[in-house]
Amino acid sequence: MKLVGSRPDSDPDPLAVWTRVEGGEEIAYGNPSVTDQERAAAGRETIAERSRSLLEGNQRRAAKRYAAAATAAADEPNADDATRVWYPREAAALRSHLRDAPLAVWAEDDILHVLWKGEADEVQLGSGVQPPLWPVPGSDDLWEASLRIRRLAEAVISIIVFARRAGEPELGQPSVDHIVWRGPQAPMMLPAAESLVGEIEDHTIDSAALGAPRDLTVYRPPESGRPGPLPACIVADGQSVRMFARILEPAILTGAVPAAVLVGVHSVIDPAAGWPDPRSREYLAGHDRRRFNAHLRFVVDEVIPWATRRLDVAAKPWLVAGYSNGAAWSIAAAQRRPDLFTGVAAFSAGVVPGRITSAARTAGIRHYLAAGTLEPGFRQSTRKWAERLQRAGLPCHHHEWVGGHDSVWWEQELPAALGWLLALP
Repeated sequence: MKLVGSRPDSDPDPLAVWTRVEGGEEIAYGNPSVTDQERAAAGRETIAERSRSLLEGNQRRAAKRYAAAATAAADEPNADDATRVWYPREAAALRSHLRDAPLAVWAEDDILHVLWKGEADEVQLGSGVQPPLWPVPGSDDLWEASLRIRRLAEAVISIIVFARRAGEPELGQPSVDHIVWRGPQAPMMLPAAESLVGEIEDHTIDSAALGAPRDLTVYRPPESGRPGPLPACIVADGQSVRMFARILEPAILTGAVPAAVLVGVHSVIDPAAGWPDPRSREYLAGHDRRRFNAHLRFVVDEVIPWATRRLDVAAKPWLVAGYSNGAAWSIAAAQRRPDLFTGVAAFSAGVVPGRITSAARTAGIRHYLAAGTLEPGFRQSTRKWAERLQRAGLPCHHHEWVGGHDSVWWEQELPAALGWLLALP
């Protein structure tokens, strides 16, 4: 990703609109806590206005990339893994792909097409790929995106539509339209349990460190017959424990993964909060060190002793797992407390430490790291941390999936990560 103009973190103006280049497309964006309605009321340029001004140039460049396909194949070494392409098509011809549904996804060779029908002022994709959708000429309700994707046949990509009306927050509201697209050569995915044999429990701890209650979600696997306390794993964004348990439990029941308890510590999600949002302040030390430290104390000094007393798990060692900013927090937590966390499962980490602490180096913390080929910044950061660990001679498993910033992949990775981290070295 390349920024055009001043960097957001160096621009104190909350009403400013910036442009970044991603996948060959110029994309307008701004402070997520400010709406276009607020920008317009102040007489400032809106994100929607900047996006409309960029559209013609974006389409022109995307059309050139589409026409150049014969001479610049997507599998060339220097090609981007996902690039926006475009060519003019009749609205009626596109509409035929919907077949009475509001969302259609299909592939032609190495190009993935997404078409959505609905009323909005701006539309953005989320999850597996995240470009804005462009309005289809000659239609007032069709929006489309076409991406040339390297190794598309091997990909698994979640498509979620976020539609926004003027005056709503930048990301908008997710529609009910959601498709998981799978390429013909995509790997076999792990099965999900229709119902759990183990137990999901919800708890709340009145935290002294945070000065407020915080929710936990715990997954306790079925009786394993294993003597003694079970190993346990702290899961950042603990709301996701239910999602992870559906995939993890079948792997435990077949013996592919040792039984382990998941202790999910919920994150604070507040769409109305300014930037940095509460989740980022607790997960990324660079945004609010005091809040980051308070959250870490909560986990280490309150959650883990509580779990040891209540859940029949070992006092230590513990594993720690997370995705996205939660992955960044998991890595940072283990660097600060290698006496407690001996293994890290981090998926799509966007921010990683600049160095390995001497205590973590001495402890030899094990890391299972993975990221997608279609999430450039997260992929680069995760790979950078893996290379740093490998240069230091520390145990590290690292690989990449053909996909993006996607919960489908995160839930698939956790069983393999726990199996690797709990295996005897």
